[in-house]
Amino acid sequence: MQHKLSNAMRPLLLNAALWLSGVALLFLIKDVIEEVSGPIGGTWIDLTLVLTAYLLFFILDPLQSRVNRHLRKRARRRKAHLETGSRA
Repeated sequence: MQHKLSNAMRPLLLNAALWLSGVALLFLIKDVIEEVSGPIGGTWIDLTLVLTAYLLFFILDPLQSRVNRHLRKRARRRKAHLETGSRA
């Protein structure tokens, strides 16, 4: 028997994965900026990274609800398509 995550755990893991990938992308952008313009002495870029990561944390909920709505629509369409296909 395979162990499946509960329905309550999936959104939490999705949020964590999205947030971590967003923060990783921010650090990648910081490294690119430092490669192009040289080492950055001030802490303004670090403050920008922290504030953007904080903002991203609050943007994830509306983003996740949009993705979930899209997935539910797709499941409904697929179910309707399968039902009409079996009737023919």
